Amino acid sequence: MLEQNSMKFEIKPNSTYSLASITEKKSEIVSAVITIDTHEERTIADQAVELVYTDALISGDGKHTRAEFINAVNLLGASIDVSIGNSHLSVDLRSTKQNFKKLLKLAETMFLSPTFTKSEIARIKSIVANDLHESKENTAKTSLDTLRNTLYGFNDRKYTYDVDETASVVKTVSAKHLKSFHALVLSQPWTCTIAGEESAIKDFGKFVDTIKKKQSPTNESKSLHQQKPPKSAVILRDVPSRTNIDLSIGAPIPITLHHPDYIPLSFAITVLAKWGGFSGILMSTVRDKEGLTYTIYGRLEGFSGTEQGYWRIFTFFSPDKTVQGITSTFREISKFYKTGINQEQFDKFKTIINTQQALVKDSVTGLMMDLHAYHCHGFTIEEMNAHKNKVNDLTIDEVNNAIKSYLNPKDLTVCGTGPIKTVKKELEKFIKTVQ
Repeated sequence: MLEQNSMKFEIKPNSTYSLASITEKKSEIVSAVITIDTHEERTIADQAVELVYTDALISGDGKHTRAEFINAVNLLGASIDVSIGNSHLSVDLRSTKQNFKKLLKLAETMFLSPTFTKSEIARIKSIVANDLHESKENTAKTSLDTLRNTLYGFNDRKYTYDVDETASVVKTVSAKHLKSFHALVLSQPWTCTIAGEESAIKDFGKFVDTIKKKQSPTNESKSLHQQKPPKSAVILRDVPSRTNIDLSIGAPIPITLHHPDYIPLSFAITVLAKWGGFSGILMSTVRDKEGLTYTIYGRLEGFSGTEQGYWRIFTFFSPDKTVQGITSTFREISKFYKTGINQEQFDKFKTIINTQQALVKDSVTGLMMDLHAYHCHGFTIEEMNAHKNKVNDLTIDEVNNAIKSYLNPKDLTVCGTGPIKTVKKELEKFIKTVQ
């Protein structure tokens, strides 16, 4: 337990769930989130069911039709949002403290008696099919999916199956499939985090306990993780209707969040390509000095306490500037890999990172989501604070050693989606010259 600025931070583990809380006195709003890891083998059938399930869960229960359920939540001035990504199902609850108990009752019936009616399933599958069709034009997502599919095997949670194949399998999703997936949701360990007054936290704990008390702890995880070795390549998909070519450039990193190199490497990526703003090296050169793009950011992604992630640069170029843009991007990455960072950059970005951490503390919601992210990775309160405070103890040598260990441009895969026909040959020729 930790007390900070009149707020109490606590994590209470249980055999079937773990409950983290931020107790804030006299808080009028209650926010809570539940995350459930449903990943096992990641088949195309799993992907199809996930796409239908998030809407199906809030589309009627033993006491309400879909319209009645949504109306009941809205009348409370509250919200229940269900989403899934990388096989992590998240349920977000938000309400005033006066109506939080009523919201929990609705969430309880949602979890314990979902109906998954034939008519609702048909409606949802039609929406999913349209969304999948429209996603073909989302070139930024396609380039990211292509990169991740290059870095991970098809049973890994980060793998995304072909849109048309998925759409075909979505048509076969039935109530039986949804009920089976829902049984998995109920049986898996739940990671729960809440911010609010003490009474709301107690009510939330009772709510989770009511749902989970009938569930036995799961057996050893069947989750599959399949990171591949780095691959220097250019992989392009033609979408001629788009104006720009969206690019995801990245490589696998064979470490987890707990590895001592993670913080130095994260620091290094921030210097090179800070996500958001204009302070990263790539933004100040490829964008500001050369005017080749509007956006070029980078970060570490996909890491957990048990699974290895990757680093990625996201950008886009018009076709006539793509070869020059890629050349400039690799020039800066190569320079960064060879020379590392200097003392001025080291001091500047320590200040930037510490300022970002301070801004998180200005919002209870920000604090809660920060706590929840660490909670999902199995950190205790003490481990979370120690992990974040490692930035203050970093040395410039640790950062530069991480750069030399993990950021070799020869390991990078370039994935681009858009009107690529005029640049395909030149990019394929360019990647062979990267040293």
